[in-house]
Amino acid sequence: MDDVIELGQKSTTQILDLGKLSDHGWAGSVSANDNPVDQMSLIETLDSYYVPTNQRAKTRCIDGRHDPKFDETNLGAQVPGGAPGAALAYRLGVDKDDLTRGTFYNDAEVMIDSYLRLGLSPGGHRDDSSVGEVVGCGAIDGMDAILANMTDPALVEDHKRLVKALLDKDFDRDNYLRVLGAGLVLRSRSRGYFAGRGEILDLLEKKAPNSVSVLEGQHKESLVIVNFVPGTTLSSNRFSDEHRGAQAFGYDLWRSKQLAKSLFPLPSQEVERNRFVMARVMITIATLMTLTDGTQRLLIRAPAN
Repeated sequence: MDDVIELGQKSTTQILDLGKLSDHGWAGSVSANDNPVDQMSLIETLDSYYVPTNQRAKTRCIDGRHDPKFDETNLGAQVPGGAPGAALAYRLGVDKDDLTRGTFYNDAEVMIDSYLRLGLSPGGHRDDSSVGEVVGCGAIDGMDAILANMTDPALVEDHKRLVKALLDKDFDRDNYLRVLGAGLVLRSRSRGYFAGRGEILDLLEKKAPNSVSVLEGQHKESLVIVNFVPGTTLSSNRFSDEHRGAQAFGYDLWRSKQLAKSLFPLPSQEVERNRFVMARVMITIATLMTLTDGTQRLLIRAPAN
């Protein structure tokens, strides 16, 4: 990873500080300025907020808000939009069907079924103010805006810079442009494609009972932490409790790579694996562009060299 500053390191992990997400002023409402944290002190103690994942625990979203049923000994990995969020990455990065057909609802159903077939635990969340078609998950409610931001010419350089920073040597320009092009096509029919997305969590709960959490309160994320250490995840409730209510978006990128290997296990499917991870990371950055103003600090937690 180019131009990163290594500020803290332990024997098995290292914390890399990539600075603010952006200085261009994204249009999202969540601002780190509303809930500042002591950056240097946090980096020194960040590892203490990471705990082992439970393979049987439901998949979590990157959302940093309070979960009243949180159990630190039974946490799943964090990915944007939970299990349904992977459906859009599959559609943009891998699916060979005509992009002018299909719906996100149907794609999400196929992805949930894939999780269950592979022995993975799907999951998602609402919030305590959700009503009607608005489920309370920004990565699902805002998917049309996420797609628009990902393909916005004014944002594409910022977007590409961050995707390259996260994927490092795995960044492939052709795959990036391919996913971007698919996003442009899908954006042209986003109203039809995303119709019925408000029912996805009902479907998830039906197929996997007790897989949908209900988060409380407002977004107060001051940080974005991208985690590359397999089998670990952020204890988001404890993090917030010990930082006077400030929250962190937590993305376990290792889980996206793990899921790609499960969905495409054959040696001949390396291209599909790479494109799926590319699309997942691209959507994650676009989600942050939609939810935040770009003032959050971006940290990477990685295995020590």
